[in-house]
Amino acid sequence: MNKKQLALAVAAAVAPGLAAAQTSVTPTSIVPSPGIASNAGITFYGRLDETIMYDKYTKSAPLTVTGVTGPTTVSEVKKGDIYSPGNAIGFRGREDLGGGTSAWFQLEMGVNPDARNEVTASTPNNWGSRNSAVGITSGLGDIFLGNWDTPYKQTFGVWNSVTSGGFSAAGILIGQADTTGALNNVLCAGGVGTTGSVTTAAQGVCTSELTASSTAFSRRVNNSVQYWTPIISGFQAKLMTALYNYQSPGSTAGATGQSLPKAKEYSASVAWSQGPLSLGVGYDSHQGLRPNTGANGIVDPKDTAVQIGAKWNFGPGEVGVGYEQITWGNTATGSATDSGMKVPAYVVNGRWNIGPGAVWGSYAGAEGKSCATSSLVIGTAACGAKAKMYSLGYDYVLSKRTKMYVAYNKIDNGTATASNGAVIGSSYYYIAGPAANTQPSAAFPGGQGTNGSLAQGTDVTTIGVGIQHVF
Repeated sequence: MNKKQLALAVAAAVAPGLAAAQTSVTPTSIVPSPGIASNAGITFYGRLDETIMYDKYTKSAPLTVTGVTGPTTVSEVKKGDIYSPGNAIGFRGREDLGGGTSAWFQLEMGVNPDARNEVTASTPNNWGSRNSAVGITSGLGDIFLGNWDTPYKQTFGVWNSVTSGGFSAAGILIGQADTTGALNNVLCAGGVGTTGSVTTAAQGVCTSELTASSTAFSRRVNNSVQYWTPIISGFQAKLMTALYNYQSPGSTAGATGQSLPKAKEYSASVAWSQGPLSLGVGYDSHQGLRPNTGANGIVDPKDTAVQIGAKWNFGPGEVGVGYEQITWGNTATGSATDSGMKVPAYVVNGRWNIGPGAVWGSYAGAEGKSCATSSLVIGTAACGAKAKMYSLGYDYVLSKRTKMYVAYNKIDNGTATASNGAVIGSSYYYIAGPAANTQPSAAFPGGQGTNGSLAQGTDVTTIGVGIQHVF
């Protein structure tokens, strides 16, 4: 296998669900069309993927909801939408500096062909909002600065075989959720001014730069620095950290005077590809992203995730497997019960070439475990609740750049009864998915369906027909 083929295989981890490749060790996220020549070292590229979706949100088990008297059952919802995850356009270029060294850049943004407009000042559809950086490549590898998928997220591509729409388990059951933004500060969790989702005058006003989710492990992080080794005999290692631009004095973490530490994130991966086999392992560590600023609370909990993956291409098809364990740190106050939790997850998927296309399918599962606090919910995971995800579809290839597909997908979110009788549930959901049946409240006990969140314990069944074009 030559160096270009090795690069293609190993770099497939860069953006799960996208047609990922590279023509050297330079990072990339979408393959530019082979028929479009670079103009003075500049290439314009993109991907457009639109799915007509019919969704059914089932009634959940009676949940225990804060602010609602007695158990509450979320109402069933049926709706249609146009789903367009991962769509992007971008520019990339390279300049030869001599001696085997070159400078390169990539500038990428998300796009919505169905003209869904963002109403907030903080929009993910600005230039640089997707994988974007400037870097130097040489015989020693790549070093680059910008907004880019963590090495941990890139490892999803080692096992992922589902490339149509947003129906891969990557960033849903595996990785907990998908997010983009800067390392968060508890005093400015996102938004801008009084019309955003955060700040009071006493805390100050954050900029319009989005801050990333504090619980997601499928992450694209602003202000990041990454180093990728050269590909040697099929091996490549990647390292990443991020600079923390929202840093507050230690005395500003609330009225209790708790010290607010500097948030930290470190991510690493190692991948190997030789012939039909690809293997990878990823690691990610957050610290201080979920601070407990109450009296004697733990403000610098350390959350970690480890995953391993493998994929085997046997000619007419391929099969991939992945396993992940997320470990949430303790944030308990004083002598309160440990609030840590472990969430093991797994996925098996594959594709089989049939006629002018391929059948693909996936099965994934996750469960909250090792919880001293039985009513614990962190992000989309709940203690004792088992979640499953099933996908089945067919790609019909129309050309080298265009295909149509049909898909069936079900996310089965489980519920669990805590020792105090409270009923909780997991809430895994699509990346940038359509508005769901949101968690009930005193004003809306049946849920609202007005934003992208999902009520705990709700199952989501989807039938979709889509078209994808890469240029």
